[in-house]
Amino acid sequence: MAIASGSLCRRTIRVVAHSFPLQRLRFFCVALCLLLLFALIIFYLNISIGPITDSEALRQKLRSQSVQMGRMQTELIDVSIKMETLRNSESVCQSQLANLQQRKLGAKADLAFPPPLFLAQNGVQQKQKDTAKSLGNVRAKDYDGYPMLTPEGNFVPPKLWIHFDLKGAPFKVPYFIELLRFVRQLGINGVLVEWEDMFPYKGLLSSAVNGDAYSLAEVEQILETAKQIGLEIIPLVQTFGHLEWVLKLEQFAHLREDPKFPQVICIGNAEAFELLQTMIVQVAEVHARFGMRHFHIGADEVFQLGVCNESVRELRAQGGRERTILWHIGRVASFIKEKFPVTILAWHDMLVQVTEKELDDYQMTDKLEPVLWSYAEDLDMFLPFSHWMALKPFKNVWGASAFKGADGPMRFHSNPMHYVRNHESWVNQMTRVYKEFDRFQGLIITGWSRYDHLAILCELFPVGIPALSMSIETIAMGRPLNGKYEKTRELLKCQPPSEPGYTSGCQFPGKRIYELINECFYELRQFRKYFTSDFDLNGWVSAFAERETFSSPFYIAKVLPNIDLYLAILERIEHDLRIEFQKHFFTELADEFVLTYMAPEMASLRAKKAVAQSILKAKTFARRPFVKFPPMSTKDNEL
Repeated sequence: MAIASGSLCRRTIRVVAHSFPLQRLRFFCVALCLLLLFALIIFYLNISIGPITDSEALRQKLRSQSVQMGRMQTELIDVSIKMETLRNSESVCQSQLANLQQRKLGAKADLAFPPPLFLAQNGVQQKQKDTAKSLGNVRAKDYDGYPMLTPEGNFVPPKLWIHFDLKGAPFKVPYFIELLRFVRQLGINGVLVEWEDMFPYKGLLSSAVNGDAYSLAEVEQILETAKQIGLEIIPLVQTFGHLEWVLKLEQFAHLREDPKFPQVICIGNAEAFELLQTMIVQVAEVHARFGMRHFHIGADEVFQLGVCNESVRELRAQGGRERTILWHIGRVASFIKEKFPVTILAWHDMLVQVTEKELDDYQMTDKLEPVLWSYAEDLDMFLPFSHWMALKPFKNVWGASAFKGADGPMRFHSNPMHYVRNHESWVNQMTRVYKEFDRFQGLIITGWSRYDHLAILCELFPVGIPALSMSIETIAMGRPLNGKYEKTRELLKCQPPSEPGYTSGCQFPGKRIYELINECFYELRQFRKYFTSDFDLNGWVSAFAERETFSSPFYIAKVLPNIDLYLAILERIEHDLRIEFQKHFFTELADEFVLTYMAPEMASLRAKKAVAQSILKAKTFARRPFVKFPPMSTKDNEL
């Protein structure tokens, strides 16, 4: 490269020497050489230094990019963390949303009064919306609308259950299902079923089962129907008192608390507790397959305790009657909760006399929720505020009213206003006490068929339906309706009955039984009035006339048409009742009802008719004196 440059320089000098003077030529040559030298230096710098500089710049650029990549990786990590946090938050939100939706669905399923019947226009739902708006943000515990209040501020229970008592007049399966659909239409969202001896128990308990008991397939059909229409079915299994259906039998008599009374089981007896466990498990396992959220263990009216030897020992071990009661109720509740994820319910009357410390000692507030029951027209007298305060340690409570079977053990006909007034009183009671607890869960409308297993029949279910509908409407409206039961009239398609009396022309399951039984009651009442006060009957068809066949044919002829009339009416009612009973109930009901409520009067009428006919046939009568009666005993003579 240097040789080539020198040759170029010399050629250039020769060319220029011919054109410029020597001095100038020298100057020009020097300048040109310097210029060429400078160019060479620049050329070498471009070759040797330039690449180094570019490499360094590249390295710096790479370092810069590496730093940026590090920052980006850090940012990506931060973003990943944030995304994971968001995903977790989303999962939590979805879980909360699912819970809220489940609560919403549960609230819908538990909605005590479907809008089509009772809440469509009474202002309760709008009251909820207005309250939510005024709050701005609704607290979680109030998300389901609790408490639900009327515009007047009266409490409306979120759950409204009805009680089916099967220890008397159990339903045939088709009628059972028809009633489930009907009470759902009324606004009921749960049915407390007291199966008693109608459940198809197996094993040791099979000997105590009713001969008309449901089969397992029939029980499953009932539970499946309830599930499909949105009714919760809650089993009630008596676990303390009211165990007559088992203890009445010789096989189980040795398990009585008191050998004289087949009511209370000997809770200190290990065999007795095993029997209770068997009952519970067999019932609960069937219910659990169809969704079981609650289980009622009864535990009311324990009239005997501390009689059997085992219970006496347990009383000493626990330290007293109340503590022993808590011990037994608590172990029953624990046994169920260990096997099934349910809320335990128990009647309140055996819990109200214990102290708060005793409740804590047996952890009762964690084991169950009490159901405070009263069927009176004045709850302030029969369910005083002090009872609620005694049970305040329990966070959640229930109430229990009645629509039938709580107005006397022989009340077989309608007395609707007694039950309506009971529910009017419950509106006041619930409104007064609901703030004292975390939650007033609901109201159970009981419908007893007998006062206990060994008692006679009370009102049959159809007889109580008008009272049930009016009572539900009263609870839904949260106030006395003073005879204006518009929704009941709309549903039953008849004028709701007022006190005293019944109505006709209604449309509901078993309406003909309702009409016939009430007709029977009024005809019997008329007959009894006639029997005790009629001038001719008492003067000439007396017990003396029946015994001696001695009376005036003239007056007998006047009385006999009335006897025939009353007898014909009662025989016609009996005939029609048997037909209607056969449609909805088992055969025994007709015989028991007639024997209990109609047979005495019909037998009396038949006896009087026979005597009257004998007297009318007589041509002559005895000469006095002819009356003879066994003389008084020696003891009576001494008196």
